[in-house]
Amino acid sequence: MKKCIKKTLLFALAGILLAGLLTAGAMANQENMGAELGYIHVLNTGWEDTIILESDGRFAVVDAGMPGRGPYIMDYLQRRAGAEDVHLDFIIATHSHIDHMGGFVDQTHDDTFREGFISLPNVTIGKAYAKRENNQNADGTIGGRLYRAFLAGCAEKGIEVVQDGLDNLELLLGNMKVTLVNGAPFVGGTTNPESMCQLVEAGDYKALLAADMVSNKKELGVYKQIGGTVDFLKIGHHGMGDSTGVRFARNLRPKVAVYTNGNSWNVGSQDATLSTAKNISGYNNLRRVGAAQYVTTDIGGLMAVFGENGMDYRAIKEFTIHGDYEYREDIILRRIAPPALGFFQGIAVFFEDIWYRILNLFGR
Repeated sequence: MKKCIKKTLLFALAGILLAGLLTAGAMANQENMGAELGYIHVLNTGWEDTIILESDGRFAVVDAGMPGRGPYIMDYLQRRAGAEDVHLDFIIATHSHIDHMGGFVDQTHDDTFREGFISLPNVTIGKAYAKRENNQNADGTIGGRLYRAFLAGCAEKGIEVVQDGLDNLELLLGNMKVTLVNGAPFVGGTTNPESMCQLVEAGDYKALLAADMVSNKKELGVYKQIGGTVDFLKIGHHGMGDSTGVRFARNLRPKVAVYTNGNSWNVGSQDATLSTAKNISGYNNLRRVGAAQYVTTDIGGLMAVFGENGMDYRAIKEFTIHGDYEYREDIILRRIAPPALGFFQGIAVFFEDIWYRILNLFGR
C-alpha cells in the first residue's frame, strides 16, 4: 500500500513539474518574441474557412464559412475588440463557394441579398475584395447566385467591392501588410484553383493563407508570386489530397501549418487527427519539410501571433456549442496525430520517403 502511495505521489509531483516546465517554456517563448505585432485567428467552424486578422486594434475578416456563422464571428470579434461595435478595415471573399462566402450573405436561393454577417447591426466594413467572375451562365447572367448575392449585400450596406487590380495588391492593417495573390479575374466558374490567397507579413515574418488553392501549376504560380518561404501556412482546400503538392511544400517550407477541417462547434477528446485519408498526401509532403502540423478539430481554432523576434502559436479557447460560448482554460494546442495508414499506403509512403531523401541529396 505504501509503495502504491509513493508511486502516486511521485507521478503527481512529476506531473506538476512537467506542467511548470511547459508553462515556463511558453512564457519564455512569448517573452523572446518581443512586442506582439499582429494575430491570425483561424477559427474552428468545421470544414470551412473563417479567418480574422488583427493588428494594433484593427480588424479584417477573410472568408466567413457556411451560412449562419455571422453571429459567431461577430461574438468573437466583440470579445477581441472589447466593444459592442466593431469596425473592419476590409473583408476578403477568396472565392464564392458556400463554405467560404456563405457566412457573409447566408441566403443563396436567388440573387437577392437577405441577411448574413455583413448585415449585422454592430459591424461596419470599409471595403470588400472579391475576384471578378466573368463566366456567363446559360441564362445570360454573370457568376453564381452566391456571388451575386454577395455583391447585392455589399451594395445594400454601402460597402465598396473592389474586383479589379487585385493581383499583388497590398493592403495595410495596423502593423500587418496583406498582399493579395492569385487575384487576376477568372473565367469559367468559381473553381478552387482560382481562389485568391493572402500573404500576411508583420515584422520579419510571413504567413500564407492559401484559401482553396489546389493543382501543382496554380500552387507553384502562387509560390512564384510570393518569392520565398513562409513561417506559417493555412493549408489550401482544408488539407485535401489535391492540395499542398510536393514541390509547393518543398519550396514554401512552412515551419507551422494548420488544416481547417474536423469537428465543428464542439470540444471533445482533443485528439487532433485528420478527418479523412485524402489528407495523407499533403500531410506527408509537409512532414518531410519539417512543418509542425495542427488541425482546428476540438478547439476553438488556432491563433498565429506575429512578434518582433518570432512567431507563437496558441489554441483559441473560446468556442461554441450549439451557438453558446464556452471558455476552457485546459485547451492546449496539440500536433496532429499521424494518419493511420493501410498496408499498401504504408509501403507507398516508405518509398516516397526514400525518393524524397534522394532528391535532397542532389539538391532537387
